Amino acid sequence: VTVGDISAAAGISERTFFRYFASKDDVLLAYERHLWDRLVAAVAARPAEEGSVTALREAFLSTSRVEPADRSRAAQLGSILARAPELNARSRGHRLLNDSDLVEQVVARFPASTATTRGQDRVIVTAMNAVAAAEFGAWSQSGGRGDPAARIGAALAVLEEGLARFDRPEERMS
Repeated sequence: VTVGDISAAAGISERTFFRYFASKDDVLLAYERHLWDRLVAAVAARPAEEGSVTALREAFLSTSRVEPADRSRAAQLGSILARAPELNARSRGHRLLNDSDLVEQVVARFPASTATTRGQDRVIVTAMNAVAAAEFGAWSQSGGRGDPAARIGAALAVLEEGLARFDRPEERMS
């Protein structure tokens, strides 16, 4: 796919395309960044009384739902990222560099957070993010059958039994 193809499909000139994106790779990365921003906002919007694990799970589920009409396109974008090592690395790098945004949303749920509990929150975010990303990738590679939220929900359930104790303030390590 060329920049010309993308521009034509969007109904804009190549010159206009380059006003917004440095390269065609940036189009995919912009989509990834948009998803990340939605996830952070979804965690922030969860009820304050929810624990970290619950709030993250619900945010991952709400932001990973893909309408049937959009599944082919979403799976195609995921497959392109998976097949392009440099692009995939840039996408993962963005998530790693910006995971502090998500960690801060989780930390804010427990006002009495300490350095130890902040570390735990970072582990929770990293683990759940890795599971969600892996399952979205597997969904993309499967051709986008079904809703990725169902896959992600099932995979996150595997983690939840062990992580659920962090939702109970009395069991959080100080």
